[in-house]
Amino acid sequence: MKNNIQSHTPEPISGTESSTQDKLNPSLDVILSKFRPIDISDISHATLQNRKESKYLLTTHQALDLLKHLPETYHIFEVDGKQVQTYKTTYFDSPEFQLYLAHHNGRKPRYKVRTRSYIDSDLTYLEVKEKKNTGRTIKHRLQIEELVTRLGSDIREFLSSCFPFDYAEYKPVLINEYRRITLVSTIHPERITLDIDLTFHSGSIDILLPNIVIAEIKRSSDHIRSPALDYLNTIRLRPRGFSKYCIGISLLYGDFVKHNNFRIILRILNKLSNGGPVLC
Repeated sequence: MKNNIQSHTPEPISGTESSTQDKLNPSLDVILSKFRPIDISDISHATLQNRKESKYLLTTHQALDLLKHLPETYHIFEVDGKQVQTYKTTYFDSPEFQLYLAHHNGRKPRYKVRTRSYIDSDLTYLEVKEKKNTGRTIKHRLQIEELVTRLGSDIREFLSSCFPFDYAEYKPVLINEYRRITLVSTIHPERITLDIDLTFHSGSIDILLPNIVIAEIKRSSDHIRSPALDYLNTIRLRPRGFSKYCIGISLLYGDFVKHNNFRIILRILNKLSNGGPVLC
């Protein structure tokens, strides 16, 4: 099996590294129990399909500290009693990685095309994510019955309404899985997601990013008050561009695609992971 990440990361550490889940529990369960649970019917005000996004890279310790400061001003999204949900996403791109390179080169507007399965809710969507010239993110989605492995004529009407490129040769190039905690503000239209146990798959290669939590603050406006953002500013964490798709492609296809503009993020991931990604 070819290791595609050696060209820009240290030698992978062994697969015996414990997962973020192991490091967070049982502390995580205790902290999350302090949040008031809500279900899908309670978050209609914070769906935020048109939004401003800020992403942060945290260690598991920083993520636990952040959560400890939020129970008074946020509720937690819960599905069938589960406060941490599992997501599985398949990304599509052209043989030349058209969408990846648009992001790498900083073009706007830019797009991602993916299917996303909400495992605990038994729901799957085909999604087009668009980053506007204004910096706003718009997500278009279509509920589908099952995962698709090709973008065929049956979904042409949806894609034609929100995606401007020819997708005839697009194929799945990356699968990622992670577990997500979703908090909803009690004050403003705002959601916070914390993604843990992030794994990338392509062919026979699996890469786990241990000891890393990706926090994302999604707001209707930059001008609303955010206790979570206030806390992150207090500990002097600044937002960083982080695309699960682009970082996954960089790690899995690093010998074959340009990734210069992601080197800083890749170095930070190595530092947070205490030795770099794990080749499972």
